Amino acid sequence: MQFLHRLFRKDPSSGKIRTIVRTHFRLKVRNIVYYEEAMRHSSVLDGDTSGKNSNERLEFLGDAVLDLSIAAYLYNKDRKAAEGLLTQRKSKVVSRKYLNLLGEQIGLEDILDVKMRREDIRQNMLGNAMEALIGAIYLDHGYRRTNTSLIKLMKRFGLDEKIYETTDFKSKLHHWAQKELLTLSFKVIREYMQDGENAFEVEVFAGEESLGSGEGSSKKIAEKNAARKGWKKVFDKGVSSL
Repeated sequence: MQFLHRLFRKDPSSGKIRTIVRTHFRLKVRNIVYYEEAMRHSSVLDGDTSGKNSNERLEFLGDAVLDLSIAAYLYNKDRKAAEGLLTQRKSKVVSRKYLNLLGEQIGLEDILDVKMRREDIRQNMLGNAMEALIGAIYLDHGYRRTNTSLIKLMKRFGLDEKIYETTDFKSKLHHWAQKELLTLSFKVIREYMQDGENAFEVEVFAGEESLGSGEGSSKKIAEKNAARKGWKKVFDKGVSSL
């Protein structure tokens, strides 16, 4: 009877893992063992003789899956971008700082299995767990479904904005326009569908003069791209794409 009780009892942490995977990745957990390992920090195994693994191996696997997913997304999203630009954009998304923030936003701190006080959990531990979770989902669902759910998740948390994050040319243009006593304005001149998603083209004006236009998957991104072109036109400094 004790064996059956252990077999069928519900582990509260497993329930939280299932909730996070279902809520944020829109997937069901099929093999909970992968996910439990993904949330197991090495501190838990100090003195442990059970043979369990920490999440470090899954972190390695998840890092590779994430790298491929983002590389493929960037390659397909901008067919004209050169290798150097693609590398710059990818580095922003797979950076430790961004992964730490993503792990925090989806609530990994609440389910991370650690042998320390919750307040002592460091930010980089959440980023590592995020990569390990991606590795677990890959083992549970394969690359295609992992890639699809991962990209959708990251887009909900500002993937495109992060990719196109550049020098704040919009603020620079506003500052210039104020000095020149001109009114700076941004107008949506085209809204269309690209690869099944909404896209926008925005034109920036200084008074009545057009300074350039930019496109993007959101109005904010399109405005940033338009501002970059406008800054280049006004100052003719050969500002490179970032």
